[in-house]
Amino acid sequence: MRRLAAFIMRGRAHAVFAACALGLMSWIVPLCSLLAAAAIGLPTLRKGIFEGGTVMLASVAVLGVLAGFLIGSLHDGAVFGLLLLGPTWLAAVILRESGRLSTAFGFVSVTGMLVVTMVYWLHPAPSSIWFESLERFLKPLMDNMPPDFDKEQFWNNFLMMAARYMTGIVSASLVISLTLSLMIARWWQALLFNPGGFRSEFVGLRMPAVFPYTAVGALIVAMAASEDLAEFAWNLSTPLFALFLLVGFSVLHALVSRNKAWGVWLVGTYVALLFVPYIIVPIALVGLSDPWFDWRNRLSPS
Repeated sequence: MRRLAAFIMRGRAHAVFAACALGLMSWIVPLCSLLAAAAIGLPTLRKGIFEGGTVMLASVAVLGVLAGFLIGSLHDGAVFGLLLLGPTWLAAVILRESGRLSTAFGFVSVTGMLVVTMVYWLHPAPSSIWFESLERFLKPLMDNMPPDFDKEQFWNNFLMMAARYMTGIVSASLVISLTLSLMIARWWQALLFNPGGFRSEFVGLRMPAVFPYTAVGALIVAMAASEDLAEFAWNLSTPLFALFLLVGFSVLHALVSRNKAWGVWLVGTYVALLFVPYIIVPIALVGLSDPWFDWRNRLSPS
């Protein structure tokens, strides 16, 4: 990774090449999209708004031209590049100007909430759109299920429930991917210019009180309001859930940095994630409750 970061920092042409190459690779290996966006974030963090913006726009133009040759649509390639690289450039600008991960992460999570709000403003019942999309996507699979499989129950129960919360799930996925790209860019910057700086910055991540209070308020509304309002509140809280998941991991890494005995728990947590994805819920709750319980100091040896 250090070699890739050093390659990106050699100049604009190198950064554009890396962003475009990784962007094209993301069509085959989706995780490469994180590295492509980070290739824009790194020069932005190091050299400023103009340099990062120049690299970003040049990469979007190149991706558009390449898409014109490969799929015959320059427009689609440019839109893909702008959506892939633009948000990370903007988040990197905020991180550079503020100097705080919490500010940049807060911006990303608020953006996710605005996306949810916009979707509900444009379409009061987005679950119906998601239901139709999921139904078309899963129908070939359902047609090949055993005869005793209760398709009607699947459509009416699981699929409808998933459709109700897909807006929030997609928004949370965008929040996580954007924050991960930003973290990679910040890590690369530390590798090259400030060894150890990213670790100390990440383990000290704390969100302003407005975020946990907003999350608690949204959860209260989700549990107490009418069905339509509750659905909106659940979806609105999901990007915040993604944010506090990162804070929860920050707390775990902070505990390890202060007491090596916590290392076993941290490794076990990452392994458990592969088999029990629901473990993200208690981790996010740790991040949500950190402003009130101060887990770093409460659980660290005296």
